[in-house]
Parts: sequence; C-alpha cells; structure tokens
Amino acid sequence: MNEWKTEYDIFEAAPAVLEASSEAIATIDSTGQIKGTNSRFLFLLNISHSESEKLNIQSLFREIDFSNDIAQYQQDNFEPAKLTKMDGTESMVLLKIVSVGKAVTGYKTVLIQDPEAIRRIIDRLDYIETYDIATGLLNRRKGLVEFEQLQASNLSGGCFLVRLENEDQTEPESYRFIENLKTILSVFNQFHAQHLVCRYSFSELLFVIVTEDTSNIPQTFKKVLDTLKSENKIASEYTILMAYENWSGAEQTANDILDQLKVHLTPLASLKQLKDCRVSFTDSSETSFLATLQKALQREQFEFFIQPQISSDSRQVVSGELLIRWIPSEGNIIPPSQFVAYLEEGDFAGEFLEWSIVESAKILLQVYEAVGQWVPLSLNVATTQFNQGFLLESLHQAFTQHQVPFEYLEIEITERILAEDPQQVLTVLKDLQDEGFKVAIDDFGTGYSSLSYLRQFPLDRLKIDQVFIANLEENEEDRLISTAIANLAHVLGLEVVVEGIENPPQAAFMQNIGCEYFQGYLTGKPMSVVDFIEFCLNEKKNPDWLDASGELLSGKRLDDEVRKVTWKKSFTTDVVSVDQEHRELIDALNYFSDSYLKKPESINFLDTIDLIGGEAIKHFEHEEQVMANIGYPRYEIHREKHKWLIADLSKRRAEIEKHPKDVDFDELLKYLKYWLLRHLISEDTHLHRFINKSNSERRIH
Repeated sequence: MNEWKTEYDIFEAAPAVLEASSEAIATIDSTGQIKGTNSRFLFLLNISHSESEKLNIQSLFREIDFSNDIAQYQQDNFEPAKLTKMDGTESMVLLKIVSVGKAVTGYKTVLIQDPEAIRRIIDRLDYIETYDIATGLLNRRKGLVEFEQLQASNLSGGCFLVRLENEDQTEPESYRFIENLKTILSVFNQFHAQHLVCRYSFSELLFVIVTEDTSNIPQTFKKVLDTLKSENKIASEYTILMAYENWSGAEQTANDILDQLKVHLTPLASLKQLKDCRVSFTDSSETSFLATLQKALQREQFEFFIQPQISSDSRQVVSGELLIRWIPSEGNIIPPSQFVAYLEEGDFAGEFLEWSIVESAKILLQVYEAVGQWVPLSLNVATTQFNQGFLLESLHQAFTQHQVPFEYLEIEITERILAEDPQQVLTVLKDLQDEGFKVAIDDFGTGYSSLSYLRQFPLDRLKIDQVFIANLEENEEDRLISTAIANLAHVLGLEVVVEGIENPPQAAFMQNIGCEYFQGYLTGKPMSVVDFIEFCLNEKKNPDWLDASGELLSGKRLDDEVRKVTWKKSFTTDVVSVDQEHRELIDALNYFSDSYLKKPESINFLDTIDLIGGEAIKHFEHEEQVMANIGYPRYEIHREKHKWLIADLSKRRAEIEKHPKDVDFDELLKYLKYWLLRHLISEDTHLHRFINKSNSERRIH
C-alpha cells in the first residue's frame, strides 16, 4: 500500500496538465454496464468506442464487487485496484468512484489513474522544464541556474557566448539550422575542461569552462577558430559571432557576464585570437547591453510585427499576436530571442511597457482603418511588468486617447506568473476584466501551475506551448499532454490557441481535439503591420494546409461543416453522463439536418421539435439532479434558464403549427442550433468550474 500512496502523492504534486491527461473516465449504470467513456479510457484498454459499450465494469475489476463493496473507492482519494484488460493482461491502477445525480439513478462515474502514464508524463514535463527540445542541451533557465551554482561554489574558468546568424532571422527551428548549431557544439568539444553548455537563446549557445588555469584557453581557442574557418563546417548563409570572458566565483553575476558578452559579440571572420573577442569590463553603464536597448528605443528601432491567428474551422484570420522586433538598420532584423529577456529588467521594463501599450493602441487603430473592422491583437506582458501598478492606468489612458475599444486587446501572461504572487495577479486580472480587456495564459504546460490556481483566475484563452507541438507525430506523451491541455481549457471555459503549427499533420491533430485557433509558420509567419493588413484583406480559404495531412485526419469530417454542431468532450468528474446526453442531443440535431438534405419529404418539422424538446426536457431534469446532488450554488439560476429554453421552444412550435407553409428549413435549423448552443454555453462553464473543485472547496460555497 505504501508504494501506491507514493504514486498518489506524486500525482497530487503534479501540475494541472497531469491532472487532466492521465485520467480515464467511464460512466456506468446500476448494473455496472458502461454507458460512456472518454478517449483516455479507450486508449488505456486499447479498445474502440463500440467495444466499450459491450463491457461491464465488473469484468475489468474482478476483485471488486461493484454491487456492494465500493465504499473505499468513493472517498476523496484514489485507491489501488487491479485492472484486467481485454487481452487478459493485468496491471495495478488507482481507482475512484463518484455517484452521478441522486442515488436512485444508480449512475456512477469511474475514474482511473494509470501510474505508468503518470510517471511518463512527469518525466516528459521534467525534461521540457530542463532541456531544449531541439538540441537536447540545457535550456536558458536551467543553464543560468547551474552557472550561478558554479559561481557560488567559488570555482573559476572562462565562458563563451556563440551566436549563429542567418539571412532570415525569423526562420523556424529548421533541421539545417539545428544541425549547424550542433556542428559548433562538436567543434567546441575540444575544450575538454568544458563543464556546462546551454542553449541560451534561439540562436545562441553558452559554453562555461571550469578550470583554475585559464592559460591554455587561448591556444585551444585558436584550434577552434582554425577548424571552423578552414573546414567550412558551417553553411555559407550562416555567420558565427563570439565573445569570451574569464570568470571567478561571484565577482560578477551570471547576468552581468552575459550582458557584457552580448555587447562584445564579434564576427568569426574578424577573429584571429582569443583577445579579439574578449570582454573588457567597465563600470560605465553606457557599455551594457541594457543601455544599448534603451538607446534603440529612443532611436525608434523597435517595431511590432504581427503573427496571424487562424480559425481552425473557417481558416480565416480572427486575431493576431504582437511580436517585438529590433531593427537597427534597414534589412537588419534582430530576433527577440537575443534581447527579449532584457526587456523585463530594471527601470527599462516600465519604459518599454508604456511604449508597447501606446504602440498596441496605434496598431489596432491602423488595422481597423485599413481593414474596415476591428481585428483583436494580443500583447505579451512580462512578470515584472504585470505586477507594476501603472499597467491598468497606462492601458486605460492609451486606449481612451486613441479611441480603441478595450475588448480588442488581449494581455498575454505566462503560466509562471500565476504561481509567483497569486493574490496580486488575481487582483490585476479582475481589474483588467472589469475594464473589458481580454487575458490569455501563454506557454501553457511548461510552468507547473496547479489546477487550483487555474480555477481562480478570470481568463479568456489558453495557448498551448509549441514544445508540445513540434514532435506530435513521433511522441505519444506530447499527444497525450496536448489533448489534456485542450480538454482542461474547455472544462475551464477557455478557448485554445495552438502555437508552433508548422505542418498539416499537426494542424489536423489539434483540430481533431477541438482547438479553436492556430498560430504558426504553416498559417502565417510574423509580418510587418502593413503586410498583416494586406494578409487580412486578401486572405482566402485554403484547405490544402489541412487536407493534405494524412492519417491524423482520419475520422474527421470536413464536408458540410456549416450545418454541423460540434461538442468538445468535457473531462469533468461528475458529469460524464450529462456530457453524453449533450452529444446525443447534438447527434439528433445533425440527424435531422442530414435526413432533410437526403429526403426532405420524410421530415415533419413539428415531430422534430417534439423529439428534440422531449429529449431536452429529460436531459434538463437529469442535469438538475446532478446539480442538486453536488450542492451547485447556481442551481436555481440554471433551472430558470431551462424553463426559459422550454418556453422559447414551445413558442416557436406554436408559430410553426399556425403557419406551417412559412417554415424555412435553413432558418429552423439555425434556430435549433442556436437554441441548443445557448444551453451548452450559457451555464455549463460555471458548472464545469464548480464540479472540478475539490469537495472542501465546494463546501465553501
């Protein structure tokens, strides 16, 4: 038992994405017959949906008497149980059983945690937290932490910063670019004393050498130079720049050293020996990289590009993200990876934030005047900037001055911000929401925020980090995590933006799991404001980038989408059966549509309304039982909405009965879709949020 408690403790400490991704769910009736499942349940047992409908839960858990002996599995915690799969193999899992509705219904939800899945997902999240996916090197955050630990240990040595530049600084992480980075890495392996290597940014590598005697470094560096120059190991379209400095203990912080290294980066062609790229430290702030950025802002060298965000259904531009670029001279664009971290430091952070807000308002207005409608844009706000008191004041002043409605700017914050000062963040988010600004959580899945944090915050959209997208086709854990994040977002009532979409299979997979928006090189690179306006004005529906995606499109119908209603499967614990009823109502509506298109004379409009209305009333009654059973605080409000929907449908039926010849199929279908979606959307977000609270949290209400 101790072993299983350890597994459960691991799960308890895991981030929100793990809570959603590893849970297999099935709804059973009073006899144990399976009535509905989620995709994770099917995956765990390696069966199809049709096969699951023939199963009784007793055949899967043979040591448990589901008619009598389930009390221990109806507590707040998961308990160990032996699962027997269809092929006869056995494994230990964690089990929890939750009643659905009043006891007389007999319906229960069975929740299963697979410890092996938990372990694999934790391993994957830990890897992403520490390493750069493309190169396998330590990432920037972890690299700096380890460099600081070396300094704290009173060690000494030298460090190189190496940058690889190409003609197109906005190039994605292509195989060619990564291979050239790896070539540089292999050449630098001549420094046998090398202790630490990290990918400091998209185009930069940091090499930290630990040695008490730095006298041999110049000689070894000469070999590195000769190798890189004479053997043409780096492709001709790339340029290498380097900077070097000795370090000893904590005489300078790691950030100070990197600050100076970035200022002194020197092209490979200009280097003959180590001293040509060596940093000369000075107390003057004029030589710091931060001072260089301040001058760039004063000289108007910063410019926002926009990357389009495309609807996964209509494949048209619906919004865009503002991405900063540094353009010191015409045709010379410095990518943000080389400087964006410095935009959060010191007094410059506030100065840059204020500039960004004013520019955002100007760009929104510019796009509106050119396109003829407002196109929402999102602006990234860093940790230090987000907690500054003048954020809301600056937003209000700039957007009022330029007469831009607040609702068209979305503030993007990273997942890590939520955990740093939850109460302060909650206050700021509520203030933003009250003013009308939208808020999105960026890079989700990499910050280890817990589900309890996410439930608290008023958010509008969630962005799945591109690290989970790059290897979707090869990596099962990334597919599992991406699916979990999408479902978690929908349970919380959030729309999903997928970052880093670069090929059709990625787009198809993410569309299949219900993601609303795509952002990536497949659907549109970052572009100037002028080019973005042109992109919006001349956009055309282009199915090619999705339809050519191969196997990942299997099972997804793209034909006649305008007539289809879709339902994103909820991963809530108490209402799997309610969700099943939602899908049955949608299926009935789609059946009505398909039948009319095939054989119009076979459809009686009054009978159709009676059928859908009758099923809806039964569903409303069951849903109200669930709400009453769990103590849902908005129970009466929900009931009143049900009554209003029934009355509205009855009124529409009376109109059709009175004027049957005036009924138009498309108009009636549009009404029924809207009527049903009002139920699915109006209150379910509140219900889902409440249901996903723990029992103790629910009692607070």
